[in-house]
Amino acid sequence: MSIVGVIFLLALGYLCSSNRKAISWRTVGGAFLIQVILAVFVLRTPLGVKALQWLTMRVSDLIGAGEKGISFLFGPLSDGGGGVGWIFAFKVLPVIIFFSSLIAVLYHLRIMQMVILLVGGGLRKVLGTSRAESFSAAANIFVGQTEAPLVIRPYLPKMTSSELFAVMVGGLASIAGSVLAGYAGLGARMDHLIAACFMAAPGGLLFAKLIMPETEEVDDSRIELAEGEDQPVNVIDAAALGASSGLKLALNVG
Repeated sequence: MSIVGVIFLLALGYLCSSNRKAISWRTVGGAFLIQVILAVFVLRTPLGVKALQWLTMRVSDLIGAGEKGISFLFGPLSDGGGGVGWIFAFKVLPVIIFFSSLIAVLYHLRIMQMVILLVGGGLRKVLGTSRAESFSAAANIFVGQTEAPLVIRPYLPKMTSSELFAVMVGGLASIAGSVLAGYAGLGARMDHLIAACFMAAPGGLLFAKLIMPETEEVDDSRIELAEGEDQPVNVIDAAALGASSGLKLALNVG
């Protein structure tokens, strides 16, 4: 039945396409193939399963460190004795703030930029998509729909309609790393969440280019990843700015 579902969704995207003749089947086929390879590798092969288990354990360790801080801050309030709403308020939402702060620190140290360049460059070479939309799709693996376009902010005014659509679809296809931690706090399986995050990047590009294929001239000049408008002066400042951003997200989620 899952094969039928995949075929139905692809057919629906094709029927909704703004220009079926302009569809790049290299992009669509390549994105679908990447998803299949990722799924088989991390869920079916011994090496992939071990790699995913290792990554899951590391993320779980991070969440555990955050939960210790939450327990220190809130004390008995974080024990979860007041029902689902209580658990959500004092165990899930603070983890979102913690992860947002962590991601901001990784951006400040330029670790996140290197990962985005690596993943985005790989997507561009395989799928033939532009630099800007590829890097935005890669950024969406780690950050949310609001933050990912900021990575390519200087290039947004000259992006084509198809590229802008790909940026929006990529944001809606994925979840931010901070929200991923929130879902894990609610009991969702971490390995499935991590696998879905990575598979969402090519999946978003697949449907974006299926529904609105590129028909304009693309400015594919070399791209330098942009920083946010608020430039932290050090790691502590970056953590504080990330926590402030995470607090806004947590309030919206709650």
